[in-house]
Amino acid sequence: MLALLGDFFAECPQTRLHLQFDAVTGPWERLLEDEADLVVHRIPKSDVRMEWIDLGRVATVPVVAPGFLPFPPAADITPQRMQAFTQCVVRDTARHPAEPGHFLVEGAPRCSVPDHLMKKELILHGMAWGHLPRFLIEAELRDGRLLSIAGHHFPGVVEELTAARRRDRPHGPVADRLWDFLGLHAPVLRPALGRVPKVKGATVVSRSAFR
Repeated sequence: MLALLGDFFAECPQTRLHLQFDAVTGPWERLLEDEADLVVHRIPKSDVRMEWIDLGRVATVPVVAPGFLPFPPAADITPQRMQAFTQCVVRDTARHPAEPGHFLVEGAPRCSVPDHLMKKELILHGMAWGHLPRFLIEAELRDGRLLSIAGHHFPGVVEELTAARRRDRPHGPVADRLWDFLGLHAPVLRPALGRVPKVKGATVVSRSAFR
């Protein structure tokens, strides 16, 4: 995405690009409250106020560090068995969160972080467990520094990544050109994000949201 934005804005030197990082439902709030012209995120596609361009899919896997659990990670782990272990979640940056968290273990200790990179570090250091984008942890899964606990109760997740904007708002000429540019190049992104390997011992399913 940054490479595409770089190519586009190199041709628009008089237009200032302002990037903002938000998480969970924060991007939706910024878009719907007219604080952002466009977001790259998953969206609730049933919301008729938004139009979108599908960019690809991102697989996410629940993982632990070796030794974090006193029982084999290959076991079909239930939420009840995970109640004693700290779960790491990404903080929702929305002022008024629009949805509850998903895959949160009720009654379990919890820690929160601002993004998935920090979440990965906590999990690698054995401080917590949680879901991480698979592309971010491929090397760690291969060499055993992280172990998947995906199974019946904690299935792998596939999120749909989109570029989205308000359909009920006027857009300027540069914003419309950017929208058309992303639509034209979206097929370039899909192959890179769409390779979703199966999680051993589990079925990867599509879900709308989680933390």
